[in-house]
Amino acid sequence: YLFVDFFFVLSGFVIATAWEGRLTHAEQTRRFLVRRFGRLWPLHVSILAAFVGVSLIEGDLNHDERHSVAAIVTNLLLVHGLGMHGDLTWNGPSWSISVEAMLYVLFALLALFRWRVWVYAGLIVVGLGVLTAFAPNGMASTFDYGVFRGFAGFFTGALLTRAPAARLGSGAELLVILMAGTFVWFNQVTILAPAIFGSVVYVFAHANGFMSKVLENVVFRKLGEWSYSTYMIHAAVVAVIWKLAPSLGITEGGGMLHSPSGQLAGLVAIAYVLTVVGLSSVSYALIEQPGRNLFNSWATARDLKSAPQ
Repeated sequence: YLFVDFFFVLSGFVIATAWEGRLTHAEQTRRFLVRRFGRLWPLHVSILAAFVGVSLIEGDLNHDERHSVAAIVTNLLLVHGLGMHGDLTWNGPSWSISVEAMLYVLFALLALFRWRVWVYAGLIVVGLGVLTAFAPNGMASTFDYGVFRGFAGFFTGALLTRAPAARLGSGAELLVILMAGTFVWFNQVTILAPAIFGSVVYVFAHANGFMSKVLENVVFRKLGEWSYSTYMIHAAVVAVIWKLAPSLGITEGGGMLHSPSGQLAGLVAIAYVLTVVGLSSVSYALIEQPGRNLFNSWATARDLKSAPQ
């Protein structure tokens, strides 16, 4: 779950790198928001439609808040992860996409102010402070206080773009990999997540060592391209596995699946990974790319109309 914070840090770094200083008037801001909305919404609403369709078939639509009609509306508006509900709704992981959309709007608004760097720092402090003092689940917060994870992570990434570049190699890469791996494995002092993952993002943004070269391989590039689909689809695949579990002789206990046969559990895990990756490649090609292209064309449509013929 901590890698959601990595996602926020990386997102803040990428968005600030690409757009910092460019959003100087209303038309540029409009194009930015349309493009970013088009990056998130088409896949999100497609997965939402699948969940709602299954709910209609099973007859549990509006039986609880998670499957409520009101939650369909908030999901369509991408506000469902901003404390609107008392539980995760429909496609659970999408709460963070809702927060991400809000962060895009906030970033665009702050772009109007020269002193925004101080606001970035302030939002990081507020985010970590609220998570520490008030959030019952701390850095595991989602639908309730997850927005503060977004503040801390996204604006840590945005501030990293202002850090001086350094020439880094394989040693720095290995160090931050070990640091992040140890942090996630022991799952202690989780409030450090933005700083730990910020270190990883900074190093790999400037390093040219062995791991950077490995990650340039086409396999990792494709996994990176499909990663948003992977994140959005995996919960649906898990739900299918839970449905099939009884017929496979797999039992549930403590929120985990248990198999009397370790071999069967291994086969289920392999099938899960292959299914998620396979579906991700398909949804990227059939939903993400066409949806992004459509919204990008809308973003530039006004420019094309006003261009001299």
